[in-house]
Amino acid sequence: MTLQSLHARTGKFFSLESRMVYYRTTSASCGKALYGFGVWSQPALAVSLILVWAALAILFNRAPEIDKAVSSFFFLSSDCIATATAKICGDFPAASVPLFKTLRRVFYALPIVAASVVVTIALRDVASGLRWNHERIRISIVSLLTLAIGPGLLVNAFMKEFIGRPRPANTWLFGGDQPFVAAAEWSHVCQHNCSFISGEAAGIAWLVCLLPLWPHQTRKKLIWPIAAIIITTDFLRVAFGRHYLSDVVLGSLSTVIVFCVLTSISELWTSHWHRTTEQQTK
Repeated sequence: MTLQSLHARTGKFFSLESRMVYYRTTSASCGKALYGFGVWSQPALAVSLILVWAALAILFNRAPEIDKAVSSFFFLSSDCIATATAKICGDFPAASVPLFKTLRRVFYALPIVAASVVVTIALRDVASGLRWNHERIRISIVSLLTLAIGPGLLVNAFMKEFIGRPRPANTWLFGGDQPFVAAAEWSHVCQHNCSFISGEAAGIAWLVCLLPLWPHQTRKKLIWPIAAIIITTDFLRVAFGRHYLSDVVLGSLSTVIVFCVLTSISELWTSHWHRTTEQQTK
């Protein structure tokens, strides 16, 4: 039964909030796919992920052997030439594999292409009359804000510029000329575009933020391909000697945290707006 038929039978008009509840309930009961943030908008999830991030940062900081061991697995040592100043010489051979280099370039561009598509769709939706109270508009805006605030400001503009952790290939451990710095440890060794945390890992993890734009049934099909792309990107950054394991893990998680925080704020504000609108129409 539709709201129109209910209105015809009862003569009652239904508020915006009532209509939203009705459509969510009936769509779910009929097995239809819904748009919406779902579990991502739960404040408890955001808090939990922040605690997980902090716990992992402490773990990697207190146990730097984890980062060293993982990066060492991808490093191939070689004999140093007579004029070499480094005590350890070698390189990360994965960085020279053409297939890996191509995958890296493709995955690097993927968030940029996806963001362009989201902007185009959002502009089209706004032009067609959709506004903030429509879930797809909210999802589009929040996902784009996540990209700007997370990978853009938090990771690339702040953490990579000020925490100062040298990249693995630049350290004494792997043929470089800089000391090793543990994860989440402030340092002035690296001055620009440093290792902690990974900008590319944060950027590719943003694809997770696009899942709410799809109907629920489609999301289930997209989860594994997106997870595979994220894991592959993180793997390549470590294999190339450009980041430690901690950099990519915490980089990916940081974007998801920003998304959860913004979705929670968005839905709390929207719920408050609906209640205010409801009271004003009474």
